[in-house]
Amino acid sequence: MLSTDSFSFPDNTSNLISQLGVGIGRKSVRRRDFHYKHGQKHHSYDSEKAPYPLSYDKNVLELQGLDNRLAQYLANSISFAKFDKPPARVLDLGCGTGAWIIDAAKFWPHCEFVGFDLVDVQIPLAYLDSSISTRIEWKHGNFLTTKLPFEDDEFDHVHIQSIATGVPESKWGVLFDEVSRVLRPGGSVEVIEDDIIFPSLPRWFTQALRNRPRQFTRHPERPSEFSSSPPRHPTSISTIDASYDIEVPSHDHALIESLYNSIFDNRFINMRPTSVLPNYLTTYFRQVTLGPVLSFPMPPFAPMMPLPPQTVTSYVVEPSIDGISSRTSVVGPSTSTFTVNRPVSLSFSSAMSTATASSSNDLKSYASRPRTSSAPLSYKGSTISSLEMAHSNDSEATLNIDITTKAARRYMLDNSVGDIEEGNPRNSPFPLDKLNELTERSIAMHLYRSYQVVLACQEAMWEELKDRIRNRKHELQPFGWDDDEELEELQSRKKFELLMDRYKADMKFRVALWYSLNDLDWPFPVRDPMSKAELFEQQRMQMSMMEARKQATLEEMQQPSRAVRVLIGYNL
Repeated sequence: MLSTDSFSFPDNTSNLISQLGVGIGRKSVRRRDFHYKHGQKHHSYDSEKAPYPLSYDKNVLELQGLDNRLAQYLANSISFAKFDKPPARVLDLGCGTGAWIIDAAKFWPHCEFVGFDLVDVQIPLAYLDSSISTRIEWKHGNFLTTKLPFEDDEFDHVHIQSIATGVPESKWGVLFDEVSRVLRPGGSVEVIEDDIIFPSLPRWFTQALRNRPRQFTRHPERPSEFSSSPPRHPTSISTIDASYDIEVPSHDHALIESLYNSIFDNRFINMRPTSVLPNYLTTYFRQVTLGPVLSFPMPPFAPMMPLPPQTVTSYVVEPSIDGISSRTSVVGPSTSTFTVNRPVSLSFSSAMSTATASSSNDLKSYASRPRTSSAPLSYKGSTISSLEMAHSNDSEATLNIDITTKAARRYMLDNSVGDIEEGNPRNSPFPLDKLNELTERSIAMHLYRSYQVVLACQEAMWEELKDRIRNRKHELQPFGWDDDEELEELQSRKKFELLMDRYKADMKFRVALWYSLNDLDWPFPVRDPMSKAELFEQQRMQMSMMEARKQATLEEMQQPSRAVRVLIGYNL
């Protein structure tokens, strides 16, 4: 089983990352490689010279810790490469925060390390123990435009991880040529890269989240960019200029997906590095281990989140006042039960009340469970699956689908790279039993990582959107973007941010990290009370979602949310 340590930074590394850029005293002078775009921190290089589109905000930097923990769990070591003896000098190319180097320095106590990256986001060495910091050196530069500033045959091992989002396809050959130059004979290079995937949600899912009854609409609808309802999409290609071959969007976040794909296309970055890297690695290294493409599907659905308590306004007559005053009180679940105790009302259907009570009772003990530091990041299976929960009021005869068990595959392997030997892909850098020990709730972390990468590219997507508004407006027509020629850029920006916020909220609901944390015995946080109307809206949404889940297909549940590959080359 994965432990909590398998998805956390070592020791105080997480705290160190949160302090990056703060400085450590008068001797600390951090490079000024950044500028801010709408509150997000980005490198200051031209996109043609440094096409990396992600921001350098804390939540993005912390993703490196998740990647490191997964790799170290699968390898059962600090590296997938096999060593007769520990390396003496190691280069981490595209080192980011330097978290992998710090881990490796503890694992190889007599090894020296160099971390090379475009910008200065590394953990200050003064924060580290002297036994580690004296063996680490941070260097900065652009390996896409200049040669690596190292001597020939200088390193025993080169570590490369998660740089594919910033490397044009035409630069991989140049990069591996340099890696081969600085790697000594007999040295090794390991490459761990993800495909660039846009995780999407089916329309039945997002429409259920935004299901709103008409009786609560008190004002005329605002324009679609300010509405909570999904944007209107054309249902036929005939509504679009016939001179352009544009497909009708298939889901509610199709515009964001189109912008996301375009930023990599425009930078000539291949979105499937797992398919092209083997060609480059086998060209520059005589002995190569090509791991299978490891894909993780969408996570199983989590139960509905417990409902908050209800606020009730009561009216009393004060003896000294000729009138009525109002007092607000809260009735409903205590912090330990999360049951919804509301007055009987004909406005709530019996079916909705039953389902809500069932959802709340399933999670009755969430807040009362103690937190333990050793609890595994796992889905223990003690709660019924969401699809079973969606059918909980139906008879057994209606359970004519088996999506829950089939979609609960924890991983998928592309074994086209070789045959299977004794249950393992030939030359696989990790055994399958490590994958089989992964739990269902751990799959949610891969979806979390993928959509966080999308959010990190927000400003690059905004630049692409502005270009389309100015020069290629026809490309926006299928997505319901109906700005006129005179629309102010500020209004377009607000509309774009609303779309991004909606995507973030939808993915957050789908990932349901609250459920994963509860499985670690973290108590469920107390939610602010809601009015009767607001509570009704929440119940309505939950019922709508539970009903919508019946439409889930096997293909949707097995859609990859992440695909990663390990490749190892030896300089013989």
